[in-house]
Amino acid sequence: MPKLDGKVSLVTGGTSGIGLAAANALAKEGAHVYITGRREPELRTAVQQIGRNATGVRGDVSKAHDLDRLFAQIKDEKGKLDILFANAGIARPRS
Repeated sequence: MPKLDGKVSLVTGGTSGIGLAAANALAKEGAHVYITGRREPELRTAVQQIGRNATGVRGDVSKAHDLDRLFAQIKDEKGKLDILFANAGIARPRS
């Protein structure tokens, strides 16, 4: 039995890079993984890559109403959240 079987996880910024790798690892260990992303095409692609244990929720974690909607959806669908991987962010070089 996978280590995280029955757990519910959320990976913000889960459509690429470290976030996508974390989401894949969590799903592989049995967790249901919610991922967020701002762009629908990338979100759909990431969910397909992760597989049946993934749910994509479009939104921007810097916006309170998007976060409220995200957590309401998780609560309605799963009733809990066990793991949070806060990954979303943008780096802008300083000149």
